[in-house]
Amino acid sequence: MKSATLLSGLLAAVAPSLVAACGEDGAPSCYGPRNNVEYVRQVKRMQPGAPNATYGPKGPLEWGQINFLHTTDTHGWLEGHIKEQNYGADWGDFVTFTRRMKQTAGNMGADLLLIDTGDLHDGTGLSDSTKQDGEVSMPIFNEIDYDILTIGNHELYVSEVAYQMFNTYAKKWGDRYITSNVKILNPNTKQFEYVGATHRYFTTGKGIRIMAFGVLFDFTGNSNVSQVIKAADMVQQQWFIDALNTKDPIDMILLVGHNAISPKDSGSTFKTVWNAIRKVHPTKPITMFGGHSHIRDFAVYDENSVGIEL
Repeated sequence: MKSATLLSGLLAAVAPSLVAACGEDGAPSCYGPRNNVEYVRQVKRMQPGAPNATYGPKGPLEWGQINFLHTTDTHGWLEGHIKEQNYGADWGDFVTFTRRMKQTAGNMGADLLLIDTGDLHDGTGLSDSTKQDGEVSMPIFNEIDYDILTIGNHELYVSEVAYQMFNTYAKKWGDRYITSNVKILNPNTKQFEYVGATHRYFTTGKGIRIMAFGVLFDFTGNSNVSQVIKAADMVQQQWFIDALNTKDPIDMILLVGHNAISPKDSGSTFKTVWNAIRKVHPTKPITMFGGHSHIRDFAVYDENSVGIEL
C-alpha cells in the first residue's frame, strides 16, 4: 500500500475563492431582482457578511491510496478568523469542502476518510449561549460525513453534556463514534456503558481493511456519571486483546484520540496503546491522529507509523 497522504483539515485549506466579492470592483450583485436576465456569474459565491478569505492551496495537493481530513478542538468556533484571511473559511465552507473532496477522491479511485478527535462542544458565545451547551452549535457536525470520531474531555465535564453525547450524537454516529476508554452511567440500566463503540473494524470504499481505536488521555476531571479507563488498563482488557488478534485481515490500524500526538508529551497515552499494538502487529501501518494540546504537531513513531495533530 502506498504511503498515506495526510490532508490537513484546517480551515486554512478550505478558504473560498473570491476574485471579486459580489457587488465589489464592478462585480454584479449576488442578490436583488434579476429582471428576467440570465447573468453569467464569474465569481465564487459567498455567504452574506462573510469575511473575504484568501484562496488556494500553498502547493500542489498530492493524493495517495488513502487520504485523510482531520479536525480537532473546535470548541464551538464555527466562524472563520476575520483578521487572518488564510483562515477565513467557516464551518459552512468546510461542510461543502468535505463533500467536494469526497467526490473528488471517488472520481480518482482513492479513499478519503474524515476524522475528528474531540472537544467539539463548548468554548464560544454561540456554543455556550443555551441552557445546555452546544444545542445551537452542535448540529453543524451532522452535516459532515465523518468516518471516525472520538470524545474529548470537554464532552465530560458536565453530566448533561455527557448525556447529550450518549443519547444523541453517539447514537447518530453509531460505530463511527469510538470511545475505547470512556463509559457513562446509563440511567435505565444503572450500569456504566461505553459512550460509543470500543473499536471499529471496517473496509473502505476502495477495499482497505482498517481497525480503529479512539482513546482519551487519562482525564480525571470528568463528572461522576462518566468513567475514563486508564490506557494502561484498557490495553489489558479482553475486548482490546481480541480486536488486535482478530482473524479478519487488517491492512491498517487507525489510532485516534483526544491525546497529544508527541510521545514526549507526559500527558499523552498514545505511546502506551501504540506499544500494545506493536506487540501483536510489529510492522502493520499505524496512522495516528491526536488533539487536546491545541498545537500543530507531527510525530514519527517508527518507519510504519506516523501521527499528526492539528
